[in-house]
Amino acid sequence: MAVKKIGEILVESGLLSRDQVEEALKESRRKGRRLGSVLVNKGYATEMDIAQTLSFQLSMPFVEIDSAIDPEALKLVPESISKKYLLIPLSRDGKALNVAMSDPLNLNAIDDLRFSTGLEIQPHVATIADVSTAINRYYRLNEPIENLVHGMKKDQYVEVVHEPEFDDLSNFIQKSTTPPIIKMVDSIIIQAVDLRASDIHIEPQDNLVKLRFRIDGIMRDVMQLPRWVNGPAVSRIKVMAKMDIAERRVPQDGRIKVRLGKKSLDLRVSTLPTQYGETVVMRLLDPKGAALGLDKLGFSKSDSKRLLNIISRPQGVVIVTGPTGSGKTSSLYAMVSHVKNERISVVTIEDPIEYELRDVSQVAVNEKAGLTFAHVLRSVLRQDPDVILIGEMRDEETALISHQASMTGHLVFSTLHTNDAVSSVTRLRNMGIPGYMVASALNGIVAQRLVRRICDHCKAQYAPGPDEAGYFPPRTKLFRGKGCGRCGGSGFYGRTGVFEILVMDRKARKLISSEAPEEEIYAAALEGGMVTLQKDGIQKVLAGVTTLDELGRVVYLNEDGE
Repeated sequence: MAVKKIGEILVESGLLSRDQVEEALKESRRKGRRLGSVLVNKGYATEMDIAQTLSFQLSMPFVEIDSAIDPEALKLVPESISKKYLLIPLSRDGKALNVAMSDPLNLNAIDDLRFSTGLEIQPHVATIADVSTAINRYYRLNEPIENLVHGMKKDQYVEVVHEPEFDDLSNFIQKSTTPPIIKMVDSIIIQAVDLRASDIHIEPQDNLVKLRFRIDGIMRDVMQLPRWVNGPAVSRIKVMAKMDIAERRVPQDGRIKVRLGKKSLDLRVSTLPTQYGETVVMRLLDPKGAALGLDKLGFSKSDSKRLLNIISRPQGVVIVTGPTGSGKTSSLYAMVSHVKNERISVVTIEDPIEYELRDVSQVAVNEKAGLTFAHVLRSVLRQDPDVILIGEMRDEETALISHQASMTGHLVFSTLHTNDAVSSVTRLRNMGIPGYMVASALNGIVAQRLVRRICDHCKAQYAPGPDEAGYFPPRTKLFRGKGCGRCGGSGFYGRTGVFEILVMDRKARKLISSEAPEEEIYAAALEGGMVTLQKDGIQKVLAGVTTLDELGRVVYLNEDGE
């Protein structure tokens, strides 16, 4: 069967008559065109008819080529051979190369491939249109990629920094990439850094790929890319992150360390298979980025005094609480930076280490290896620390050890996920920490949210409307951003914190120790001078720092101010 010509197969299958094939063959020789193209142009058969007939008669798999072509396989076959024989490699399977061919009976093509690659060739039947389109997409990416990244910075280079234990992967990485895709992924990363993005999202849709950045906590559409870009771009990112390039069915996590000029960045990569392909999210972290000082976080004068009161004590537990993305880690770093000095020992336990702190011992947990917060904390306590930062109290064991450590002379900083300061007390109780231990160990709790700051370049005054007036005194003037080039038309640039600080005084300790309900502790906190998240936010709205709408995005607002 393998030595027969494509015309014979089509006649034997009954799809075409011998006269039709003979007529098409004569025109094919006369005009120098492929037989399949002539048959389709004459209307004797469709490309799909020809491909599926060949697949059935030859017992070869039929493929509809999509964006999942493996870049590693593509590198094995030169473009000249693909164009000459109208074929394209799909994937490598050990010593075999799977190839989509419009004419799987072309023995010369198979021999040339076998000779040039040194692999056994496994032909797959595909339509002429599919193969032609794939060749144009995957071999001729330079001009389209340049068009896609038009307007992005291309005069910089993203250098992947390989740690010593991964040096042996350099050859594989070189073989698994194509320069145009490298240029596109580099441009996306550079653009994200320039726009101060914290996350990059690459999201395949039905017929396009959406590129979005998270800037100042809000998702922003950056551009739409053609659907075929997703496969090569995801493969490039996986290679950079030392992930399994061939596995597309399960979620994966990885890490990329890159250098942009003199600036180093850590990218935490996560892939997730969806109905249209793999989505990729990259979190951008700058380990060398200087941690903000307490005066840069947005504390009011009264809250600054209350905060210094609870972090300047030689021992105790200080908790920062709030939802994911509310700036808890930045606040913790600022607090530790404020209290550290050459006379004390400071150790942090984090997942992951987001910033490098000078003169501080930082430990990264590794849950997969059994290096949990609780396990590391027990070891850290044998290192004679004065101050300990624990990234998160995730379980009863970690919380209990933290409170015990504070009672034996250590100052402990950590985080929880609760809605406000007082509810953190209930959370600790639910985790199994006795009320008397919470009351004696706790110095204070800081609840916080992040709101976007009004852009100073386009800030304008306005009179509040009926929906806003109930929160302010009569004839109050507010501010908002009109939108400009600096803020990308959003009216906001940068973020600041909104805070609620519960300082543990005698009354609060007594109520917590006696297992008093949350409402009583909340009333005592207000009596003791605690400013709620809403009140602190309203003060920032009045000061022209943010807007009421932006505050309402992160804090529940009610007109009684509680």
